[in-house]
Amino acid sequence: MAAKGDKVTVALDAEIVARMRAELGAGDASDAAVIERALNAYLLGRLMDATQAGSGLDAEDTERLASDELHASRRERRGAA
Repeated sequence: MAAKGDKVTVALDAEIVARMRAELGAGDASDAAVIERALNAYLLGRLMDATQAGSGLDAEDTERLASDELHASRRERRGAA
């Protein structure tokens, strides 16, 4: 199991990466960036499902909360740089 910050190498079918690239509108992004975006999207979806299930929020409120948290996290990262 990789530790935080470690790099992991995987072999994926090129067609799957191409489908992810098209779905995400990733254009000229590197394969690694495309895969990272896809995994982050998946994990965010799982987090939103868990948040909604545990909070009693409807889908719209859950999406709004996730968006607000994402923007706050990005502002925080920009401030730390």
